[in-house]
Amino acid sequence: MSTQYQVIVVGGGHAGVEAAWAAANRLGIPNSVALVSLDASKIGVMSCNPAIGGLAKGQLVREIDALGGLMGMVADATGIQFKLLNTSKGAAVHGPRCQSDKHAYARTVQSFIHARDEIDVVEGSVERLLTSDQNGTKKITGVMLSAPDGTQIELSAPSVVLTTGTFMRGIMHRGDQKTPGGRVGEEAANPISAALSELGFELGRLKTGTPPRLDINSIDWDALPVQNGDESPVPFSELSRQGWTVGDVRCSQFPLIEQLSCRQTHTGPGSHDSIRENLDRAPIFTGQIGSAGPRYCPSIEDKVVRFAEREQHGVYLEPESHESNWVYCNGISTSLPEDVQETIVRSMPGCENAEILQFGYAVEYDMVRPHQIFVTGQTRLVEGFYLAGQINGTSGYEEAAAQGLIAGVNAAMYAQDAGEFTLDRSQAYIGVLMDDLVTKTPKEPYRMFTSRAEYRLLLRSDNAPDRLTPIAIQLGLLDHTTLGTQRQECFKQRTKLLEHGKALLESTKAGEKSVHDRVLEPDFSVEHLRDAIETQMLQYAEQVDPGVYLTLHTDRRYEPYVVRQLAEIRRHGEMEHKPIPEWIDYSEMDSLRNEARSALERYRPTTFGQASRLEGVTPSDLTLLSVLVKRARAQRRDDEAVPV
Repeated sequence: MSTQYQVIVVGGGHAGVEAAWAAANRLGIPNSVALVSLDASKIGVMSCNPAIGGLAKGQLVREIDALGGLMGMVADATGIQFKLLNTSKGAAVHGPRCQSDKHAYARTVQSFIHARDEIDVVEGSVERLLTSDQNGTKKITGVMLSAPDGTQIELSAPSVVLTTGTFMRGIMHRGDQKTPGGRVGEEAANPISAALSELGFELGRLKTGTPPRLDINSIDWDALPVQNGDESPVPFSELSRQGWTVGDVRCSQFPLIEQLSCRQTHTGPGSHDSIRENLDRAPIFTGQIGSAGPRYCPSIEDKVVRFAEREQHGVYLEPESHESNWVYCNGISTSLPEDVQETIVRSMPGCENAEILQFGYAVEYDMVRPHQIFVTGQTRLVEGFYLAGQINGTSGYEEAAAQGLIAGVNAAMYAQDAGEFTLDRSQAYIGVLMDDLVTKTPKEPYRMFTSRAEYRLLLRSDNAPDRLTPIAIQLGLLDHTTLGTQRQECFKQRTKLLEHGKALLESTKAGEKSVHDRVLEPDFSVEHLRDAIETQMLQYAEQVDPGVYLTLHTDRRYEPYVVRQLAEIRRHGEMEHKPIPEWIDYSEMDSLRNEARSALERYRPTTFGQASRLEGVTPSDLTLLSVLVKRARAQRRDDEAVPV
């Protein structure tokens, strides 16, 4: 095993594997990336809900795939139920989602990682972060590990990506029980919190939770309402319909494995009464847990208190794998004592005799307040040091993976002295995510929603490759693997078909009107468009991915609104990208309001666009700030011109 790398990634969760994969894609050099994990067998494990995607999260997965990431392919290869959410609304807010086989998912991720010559997997616990001071600038130089046998190993690299998930000083809560750890059966990562504090980072504390898991054989499964997936499922990856191979994993068709149905049940007045009677034993109400949890995914005890008028709450029973009898109870995340959890579960229809295989619990963990990072994921305090995932205050596999990709690419570029990679809010949900993190410190775990993206008509799941694959090609993320070459060819074919399709919309009649005009009619569906032009499209290709027809249909329907949004982006572009020098001293700007000055000092925005989104900064503050920055620049030029 080497001890000298270009990039070191700490943590084998969704952020970590995506960071290592992206760095490997960029570097293309054998043994250039170290992926450090406490336990290599836990790499890619789905700690909570074994599902990928959903509303806005599905867009993130599609964007990760378009940039050469692995999450979309792994989800397609291991999905046991696929569903496109929000189809009653426009295509801009459709959310692809799949229920994954959690054992197959982790195994497939590990196969992906082991297939890359660029990545060395190193087992160990990080004890120290190694840095140096160069001309007054603190830089990362590597990490000190404690190996499983207790020996100390020093790994060196010009860039390090830290993705600790819920493990930094993690404590699991169930009733009055408190157990150190970030996941059942796994230890906490305590030394990292101390190392970050020593470097001067401001830490925070957040909470998340999981529901109980049930034995499917103890549920009256057939008596419950069935929740099936889509008859014609939509894959996450552009490559999955044509097939792909990574190492010993081959996706020869889509869907690849047998699909399963879920069931629906609900809580009732009896279980709600039991919860109310035991609130004095609930850690989130007794003060045992003092940190904030995800407001949009509350625990069942929180829901019963906040929505006291509700007599029931829906619960989805989701099989976790073909390889086990475990069922995930989506909707009753809880940290209540075991006896209360049994009462809740057995009060639900179909679960009267249910056996709980693992009780729910909450986990509290340290995070780094993300005003201390740039949109590249690099920290402001230490050069070459990147953070990604729940350590930045986010919630969810998809948000973590998106950050991992950004951090991994930038860590590799830093090691190569090749500049940096950023995405705007107008380019991708990933851009929205990174911008939100650096301008709004999360008071609760951050979750992506379509409502957070002001340009969501442009940022649809169907057009992710059109927006982002050209950027992946430009960054060299698709240069070093057969998979990358396949992705480039797939994109070229898609681009060609879209060009031909747009021309056919104009020239082909559907009744007395052109297809171009008919698409604007409310009842003219994607299927009608495909029927009208498919024969001619097949003259250009042996087969046409259904996603091409969806993009043609949606682009035409949204055309007037897209033109308006593009004009808006151009209008705001100058201010959005206008830089604010790092050396600006806001404390000297006495003419700024105290609230604005405080926000600017805390977040240190790098552009006026970021400054405009800070809480406490008004349009008039921005106008004044522009004048003050201009004066400061002029003064600096004058000072530098004066001979010593």
